[in-house]
Amino acid sequence: MKTKNLENFQKLVSNEQSSWLDKFLYYKANKSWLDKSAMVAVNVLEALKANGWSQKDLAQKMKVSAQQVNKILKGQQNLTFETISKLESALDISLMEIIDYKPVTDIKTSATQIKSVPTTLIKEIILRTDKEESPLTIRTQMRVVHKRIPYSRPRNKFAIAR
Repeated sequence: MKTKNLENFQKLVSNEQSSWLDKFLYYKANKSWLDKSAMVAVNVLEALKANGWSQKDLAQKMKVSAQQVNKILKGQQNLTFETISKLESALDISLMEIIDYKPVTDIKTSATQIKSVPTTLIKEIILRTDKEESPLTIRTQMRVVHKRIPYSRPRNKFAIAR
C-alpha cells in the first residue's frame, strides 16, 4: 500500500508533462458527440440490466467483440449508424429517431400575435428616421413615441400580454 501511494505521489511531483490539457482540449472539441455517446451508454446499460444480460451476451447478440461493447458502454465510442442499429435490434430499444424530410411549404406552424403597434406610430417612426437628423434627436423622438404605446407589465416573467 505504501509503495502504491509513493508511486502516485511521485507521478504528481514528477517533471513529466501531464496529459490533462490534451484530454480537456479533446473533450472540448468533441463534446457534442461524447455527450450523446454517454447517453447511449446509459440507455444500453439500463436495457442490459432490465434484460438481465451481461456485456458478453450483448456482444454475442450484436455479433461483435466484447471489447467493442465495453467501449460503447464507456461512452467514449463515436458510434456509427450500423452500430446503433445493431444495439437497437439486439436490445429491442430505440436509441435514435430520424426526422422525416419535409419541404418548408409543408411544415405547418401556428403563431399568435402578442401585441401590435398602431400603424400610425410605425409610420411616424419611419418618417422621423428617414429625415437626416442627428442620432440623439432620433432617439429622443423614439422615446416619446414609445411612451405613447399602451403597455401593461406582465405579472411574472412567463406571462404573455394579450
